[in-house]
This record gives sequence, structure tokens and C-alpha cells, in this order.
Amino acid sequence: MNPTDKAKTINGLMIHLRDDCGININGSKEKLQLTQYGYYHGYKGYRFIKKRQNTIPYTNFSEIIAVINYDNALKKLVYPALMFIEMAVKNFTLEQIVPGMKDTSIDNIYKTKMNDELSNSKLRLKRLRLRDSVHSMLSNSYKHENSMVSHFYNRGEEVPIWGIFEIMMLGDFAEFLQCLNKGEREKISKTLGMKVSYDTNYQLVANALFTVKSLRNTTAHNNIAFDARFSDRSPNKNLVKWVENETGITNVKFDYFSDYIALIVCLLKHVQYPKKMLVKFLKEYEECINDLYQELPLPIYNKIVATGIKGKLQKLNAYIKNQVQ
Repeated sequence: MNPTDKAKTINGLMIHLRDDCGININGSKEKLQLTQYGYYHGYKGYRFIKKRQNTIPYTNFSEIIAVINYDNALKKLVYPALMFIEMAVKNFTLEQIVPGMKDTSIDNIYKTKMNDELSNSKLRLKRLRLRDSVHSMLSNSYKHENSMVSHFYNRGEEVPIWGIFEIMMLGDFAEFLQCLNKGEREKISKTLGMKVSYDTNYQLVANALFTVKSLRNTTAHNNIAFDARFSDRSPNKNLVKWVENETGITNVKFDYFSDYIALIVCLLKHVQYPKKMLVKFLKEYEECINDLYQELPLPIYNKIVATGIKGKLQKLNAYIKNQVQ
């Protein structure tokens, strides 16, 4: 529908879907489902994969509901995992940069942990912007009476770095990692078991977080995720190589949701997520896929999940089994 179109009743939308979109929709149950999800979440947002011209050839409204349920199940699955990854990487980072420091304010971190490569003006500007951004975050948090920030400011004290991490979004934290001295980045990569020879600048951890950031935001705001349309950057070559080397999966492009599952599994393993929980995570993803398979015609299923998914799952299961308990 165009913005200039007159608003349609639910009955009118059902007629529109049948007559104009070629989708069979009938009965009180499907009428209720369309009412509950609305026209966008009930059809318009799910009628294509990534781009509007790449339409999904639905013939029944039940197929749309199956994709909606699949999308919701994926978001429910990955959100806690992404929260755990963010929390764990922040705490592993603190363990590396805080010991021996009396003053862990952002200004002292900037002076002592972000002071190499002084001839690199681009990096210096990035660090200045990060410092200013953190001060802005703190000011805004104090304005809105954040209890943790208020606790320190009301005592005339600077907020320590662990407190800053509490209010720092995932993308900002990835920027923070990029701005650290090379030696600090190396220590973090090493403690996470992500120090590899081809990541000479030790940016692998930050690039991994940047890659899952858009998925994390998509799940948090209940936007559509099933087709990885949330992707906002080209895949980092070193990150692709790392995921492929870790899992044995080939042709990782982050153009299907399964590639993000592979990255999440790798990160969970490297932040020492319990093996039983990791097995459960992958099993639940398999259940999401199997449920979708039961509800869709094979051509539509293959457009969404992609062929070769069984091989990916086998390699991920083998990768998890090799994890030390």
C-alpha cells in the first residue's frame, strides 16, 4: 500500500492479500493473526528477503505466520547469548587493563592506555571522539539520574571504567577496544584465545563485536532478523577467516542467519560458556530450522535457510564437542 492509499479494515486487508498478492487467507483464526501482527509485521515486512525485489512466493498466509514464528524464535534464542558475550568480553577486558591502576577514569585510560601510534592522526582523532563520547554518556546518565553514575558524581568522584562499561553500548565498547594501545589489544586477544597470526593489529575481537552489534540491536528492538537484513557492514576478512578456521565451515559471508549463529557459537566458546549450554543453544537453533522446514514449501525454505545447512550444523556440533569442559 502507498502512503496515499486509504486505510483498510482487517477484512479489506484480507481481500487485498487474496486479490492483489495471491495469498490465500481465510477464517477467523487467520483474521485474528493478521489483527495481532498488523499489516507490516503480518505481511509487508516478511514478503521479501533483504531487498524488496527479492520477494518470497507465498501462497498461503500460514506460510507467512511460519516465517514470523521462525523470526521470533531466532531473536528469543540469540538475545541472551549476545548479552552474555557482551558482559563476558567486557569483564575479560577489565581483567587485562585495570590491574595496577589506581585511577581508572576514562581520562586516565585515555592518557595511559590509548597513547601509542602518536603519528597516526586518524587513530588519535578516533580516540578523542571516544573520550568525548564517554563524557557525553556519563553526563546524559547523570541527567537521567542513573543510580550508579550519580553515586560517584554526588561524591565528587570520577566513574571508574567498570561503571562506564555498564552504560556503554556494544558498538561503543567495540570502539573502545579499537582505541586501546596495540599491546592492550594483544593481551585481550590472548586471554580470549583469539590471538591469531593473521590478525597482526589485534582487532579481531572488536570486529567480531561490530559484526554482532546490529543483530543485538535488531533483537532488542524486535525488528526483522531472519534474513540478516540487519547487516550494516561488509564482512571483515580476518573475522571470516577466523570463523572458517575455527569451525571448518566454508564460504562464510554473513548473508544468512546461520553464519551469525556460527560466529555466536565461536564467541561463546571463547568466553568459556558452559559446554552443556552451548550444546543446548545449537540444538534450539536446529529446532527452529526443523519447525520452519515442516511449515514451508521446500523452495521457500531454501531461500530463507539456504542449502547446505545440515553440513554447517554438523561442523558446529563437532566444534562444540572439541571444547574442553
